[in-house]
Amino acid sequence: MLFADAFKYKKWANAELLELGERQLEQLPENDAQFFTRILNHTTVVDSLFISRLSGGAERYSADNTRETPTFAQLKARIAQNDAWLIGFAERATADELQRVVSFRFTDGDHGQLSVEEVLLHLLTHGSNHRGMASRTLAIHGLERPKDTFTRYLHEAEPVRREQARGSFT
Repeated sequence: MLFADAFKYKKWANAELLELGERQLEQLPENDAQFFTRILNHTTVVDSLFISRLSGGAERYSADNTRETPTFAQLKARIAQNDAWLIGFAERATADELQRVVSFRFTDGDHGQLSVEEVLLHLLTHGSNHRGMASRTLAIHGLERPKDTFTRYLHEAEPVRREQARGSFT
C-alpha cells in the first residue's frame, strides 16, 4: 500500500468523524464531549510534532496535547492542515527519503530515532487508534459513528472498483 493513499484515507476518516462529532457533540455529556475533542487534538498535536521532525522545522508544542481544549473549528483546521501536509509529503517521498533516519526528543525528554517510513506508519496507526476511541465515545451514547473503513474509502474514492467487481460476477 502506498503511503499517499493511506494518508488520503486518514484525511477522509478524520473528516467523517469530525462531521459526525460536530453534529452530535452537544448530545454528549460534557466530560465525554471534552474527551472527544481532546483525544483528536492529541492526535493532531502528535502529527504536528512529527511533521516538525520530518521537515526540520521548530516544534510548535512541548507536550503531546495542548493545555487548553481548542474550539471545534480550531481542531478541524489543525487536522486539515496536518492531513494536507502529510499527503503532500507522502506523495513526494522517494524510497531513499523513506529510509532516512530522524533523531529527535520525545516531549518527555527521552531520545528517539525512527526512519521516515516508521514515522509515517506511526502516524497512521496512532490516528486510527484515537479515531476509534473518539468513535467509541459516540457509540456508548447511542449516537451515530462513522463507517470509516479503508475498504469503504477505496470504493468511494474509486467507484470503478464496484463496477469492475459487478462485472466479475456475470
